[in-house]
Amino acid sequence: MTGRTMPPDPAAPRWVQPEEVPSWRGSEILPGLFMGGTADHDVTSVPAARRYPASQLSPYDAVVTLYAWAQPVDWEVEELRYGFGDGALTGVDLDRILRAAEWAWRRWQAGDQILIRCQAGLNRSGLVTALVLMLDGRDPEAAIRLIRQRRSPWALCNGHFVDWLAGDAALLLEQRFRALAG
Repeated sequence: MTGRTMPPDPAAPRWVQPEEVPSWRGSEILPGLFMGGTADHDVTSVPAARRYPASQLSPYDAVVTLYAWAQPVDWEVEELRYGFGDGALTGVDLDRILRAAEWAWRRWQAGDQILIRCQAGLNRSGLVTALVLMLDGRDPEAAIRLIRQRRSPWALCNGHFVDWLAGDAALLLEQRFRALAG
């Protein structure tokens, strides 16, 4: 043993640093477009409590909820819900995911403050947020890079989601919009 240490293998698994773990609170990806998770106490197995004092309105106009066990949003906030698992996209209704992204994009384009949330605020919310960014004209790689810069380097750590975004998602978005326009 020489006493020298080997540089870390960039492909080796490593512990997540505390500063890399995002809060469940929404992170602003672009002005008015937020991505977040669900607080541990904000699930259906815990009795709901008013999230904001009566004198303070919710900071969001509309929310896309992608985690089935999340409590519904508060009063006077429009919500679209479609819970699906954080794994392979096999068996997931991709049309519903695309509709959720389109709904969020339209609300955001109309000037609403939008939150896209799942459980941890990393993968499902990242998938739909990336689709919103793609609808706004970004390529998949730029959308993923922006999300990781603004939310966490661990955002979209689900390789199935990243592969789908980089592959079939753009074509499906294009086909969907052609069908809606036609």
